[in-house]
Amino acid sequence: MKMDSEYTEKVNELTLELQRSIERGKQLAEENRVILAAISAFSVATNKNHIFEELKTLLNRYIQFDDFIVISKDKNGHQFRTAIASNASFNDVVWPNGVKFQRVLNGECILLFEPCKLDEFACLMGSIEKPVYSALITGIQAQISDSVLILLGQNKGQFSLEAKETLSRFRPLLERAISDIEHKEELQKLVEIRTRELRLAQKLAEQANQSKSNFLAMMSHELRTPLNAVLGLIDILRGESTSYQVELLEQMENSAELLLIIINDILDLSRIESGHFSLHCHWLDLEKKLDQSLVYHRQIAQDKGVHFYVQSNKNPTLEYYTDSARLTQILFNIVGNAIKFTKQGQVDVVLDYTKDGVVFRVKDTGIGIEKNRVEQLFTPFIQADNSITRNYGGTGLGLAITKHLVELMGGTIQVESEFGIGTTFTLYIPLQSRLKNIKQSTSSSQQIVNVKNHHILVVEDTKTNQMVIQLLLNKMGYDVTIAENGLQAVGLLERKHAFDLVLMDISMPIMDGIAATKILREKHIDIPIIALTAHTAGSDKQNCIDAGMNDIVLKPIRSKDIMEVVKRFLNP
Repeated sequence: MKMDSEYTEKVNELTLELQRSIERGKQLAEENRVILAAISAFSVATNKNHIFEELKTLLNRYIQFDDFIVISKDKNGHQFRTAIASNASFNDVVWPNGVKFQRVLNGECILLFEPCKLDEFACLMGSIEKPVYSALITGIQAQISDSVLILLGQNKGQFSLEAKETLSRFRPLLERAISDIEHKEELQKLVEIRTRELRLAQKLAEQANQSKSNFLAMMSHELRTPLNAVLGLIDILRGESTSYQVELLEQMENSAELLLIIINDILDLSRIESGHFSLHCHWLDLEKKLDQSLVYHRQIAQDKGVHFYVQSNKNPTLEYYTDSARLTQILFNIVGNAIKFTKQGQVDVVLDYTKDGVVFRVKDTGIGIEKNRVEQLFTPFIQADNSITRNYGGTGLGLAITKHLVELMGGTIQVESEFGIGTTFTLYIPLQSRLKNIKQSTSSSQQIVNVKNHHILVVEDTKTNQMVIQLLLNKMGYDVTIAENGLQAVGLLERKHAFDLVLMDISMPIMDGIAATKILREKHIDIPIIALTAHTAGSDKQNCIDAGMNDIVLKPIRSKDIMEVVKRFLNP
């Protein structure tokens, strides 16, 4: 009987222990599930406070506490400050870095009885309403900061060893989560710093770009203004000079026009590279336009003794939508280069027109290019050989601009060359085409121009330009009145309407041409106004049209340009 009793007691003890193990297993399984949930919650946290708030919710399921506090400091800091607290009374508390805090930062989890007697918690005296008799603390060392998690209880012995073990199990998970979030925050700060730097750099680049554009506009005006006087005076003198003087004037003209080409190249390249360059497309008879541009090259080749052949599969029924000036500039640069670098032999130009675009193929028997220098052809200010600049002249900008223009039009450019044999350039420009709308001319006879009694107002502030334009117009038979700025022009046109045409400079003191034109249009003075401008950007031209001007003549002004525009408006 005694043995049965001992056996029964032993079985009961084992059963009880088994039940305890099962309950403990269930509790651990639940904790594991909660830990997995915590991992999921921590992984989407956006900051450390978010992590601690999630932890507070999780711990509250296993540990009964009255207050939840997290205090933190930088790695080099000497005091802790409250980072998060369930009670606002702890928000502004500064905590000394004592021995207990150092122990938990080294990995311990500590139960404290009457914590307010410790130096670390002395700061709570007088700042809390209810007494604190228990505390459970642990530490978290992250990459940037040190934190201490504090659970406070208002009852003595409120936290058990089991609660301590539970908090210890959460500690490594919490430490890893805090380290991860600090790493994210550092990356975010770095991204924000880089973003601010990029925005600042972009702002500075835009300011520099705007300053560059303003400088280019000013340089365009300042460089073209004296050239206007030089070329204008050459036009005037040519008609009254001997053959020898005409020859000298032509040499002067060639030099001035070369300077103008260099100025235009520099300004074009700068506008293209700064993004202030745009195409101005319209429908036109492209074949006729390009054929006209080749007349100049044919004469240059003839003067050098170079044979010049042009082959074109013309289709007279089509017209193309493109920027004719820039397309002509492309052909002008490529053919001009071929002739310049060909001392003898020939230059062949093939123009292949299709419905989808045009192909230029320019082949010469010139000096050729070494293979390792071909790529340098399209680099601004660099030519295939330093000696080329000395022997042939030029800035090395023509092909760089050509490549930019071709790419801007969506085309391609290829080069094949053999040193000492010659070079072939092949360009393809995609273009829209359509059938021409052929109109019959109403009259085949040339219209007789009558310049009698036509009075032109010239608005120009530069004395030399005033003289040149007046001489050109007087020579054509027109009466001329000069105004030195826009304000004078407005006054003259308000007092009398005896003028048939206005030639208006854009950049002038007191009142510029744009402002003057706007005032005149507001006063319903509808006399034709032609802009005289050294500003060549498309936006500058558009500003003139928007102000109410009827047309534009670019400086330097040539006699043929003035004659053409004046006759067009005075003898329609």
